[in-house]
Amino acid sequence: MQLPQHRPHHDIAALFADAKDFLRISAPMVRYSKLEFRRLVRQNGVQLAFTPMMISDSINNSEKARQNEFSTGPDDQPLIAQFAAKDATEFATSAQLIYPYVDGVDLNCGCPQGWAIAKGYGCGLLRQPELVRDVVQTLRRTLPKDFSVSVKMRLLQGQDNETSVQKTIELAQQLEHCGVTFLTLHGRTPAQKHSKDTLNVDAMAEVAKSLHIPLIVNGNVESYQDACELHEKTQAAGVMAARGLLANPALFNSDYPLATATPKACVEQWLDIAESAGDHLLFQCFLHHLSFMWSNQMKRALRVQLNSLNSKSQVLEFLAEHCDVFPRGAGSTPPIYTNCTYSHFTPPKHARHLAAEAEDESCWDAGSDGKFFTEFKTQQLSSNNMEDLELGGLFDDED
Repeated sequence: MQLPQHRPHHDIAALFADAKDFLRISAPMVRYSKLEFRRLVRQNGVQLAFTPMMISDSINNSEKARQNEFSTGPDDQPLIAQFAAKDATEFATSAQLIYPYVDGVDLNCGCPQGWAIAKGYGCGLLRQPELVRDVVQTLRRTLPKDFSVSVKMRLLQGQDNETSVQKTIELAQQLEHCGVTFLTLHGRTPAQKHSKDTLNVDAMAEVAKSLHIPLIVNGNVESYQDACELHEKTQAAGVMAARGLLANPALFNSDYPLATATPKACVEQWLDIAESAGDHLLFQCFLHHLSFMWSNQMKRALRVQLNSLNSKSQVLEFLAEHCDVFPRGAGSTPPIYTNCTYSHFTPPKHARHLAAEAEDESCWDAGSDGKFFTEFKTQQLSSNNMEDLELGGLFDDED
């Protein structure tokens, strides 16, 4: 089947090969690595960006979910779309739907959150390495060879560090043999909590050394110096940041190599992006990002006040009065949003949905909102505002 391209695809393998030292990468972050945030980090040194993790089941069965969960524009490239899928059919369907608008697809085998594992997503897939291999092989048979297919994973559980590393290397090499373009490795096992002490840098270096394809390393990247040190210690082809980019979207900007907080100019860029995005950017998402990147500059009373606001105009007035921060605005051109349509491919009904319909059970349908869009809308409509937003509570040990 010949799939259309909305724009020429980037050669992701060549992108790694052409990097001067290492590729700077923005992580897939549930609810947060949306188009507007990707625009901000691309203006500040990011060379490859991921979408938030999308649930294949909802994307495949709901047009409304597709429109809510995914958006892009001509400036949003190169781009990798990440999916949580339970099997090869789900993932292949999502990949064919999104194919015209992205440069590759990524299977999430790294999310350690309980709800994901319980549903067979994320780290749950690492318990079934043969299934992960089947997913990759199916994608390689389905999509053109020059379209990027990748997997984001964690270190595998083992009785000790040596067996954990060896099991991880074995799976990584199997996936390389199956045809993945690159791999992303988070340097903790699914059971390990987020802390400086649990990141296994030596293990990531061993995995990188065992592969002939690019490896992206991920974990504890909270500054440009952290990124450089992680690259130096692992010799990985790319370094990915998540929490660090939320706290400072200019983390990879070489103009601020010693920055420990978000530069004022970057905050003002975010205000410009939000202003020009209009209704494309949910207010709750705009406010959360602002709180992540600027709240360390404020005392708690002001943070609570900021997080109680309920409109962009109130936020702009607050920042002007208390922080001397203003949108720059002058000379900015309105952003372009791609009109993403999916008529090029009709998703087949998954056997699971056919069984659910036969039992008259609820499942995703064309009118269903996306899971994470719904979460933001619920927060926005709720009268219980989050007083003092913190990154840790939102990520549940995922970075």
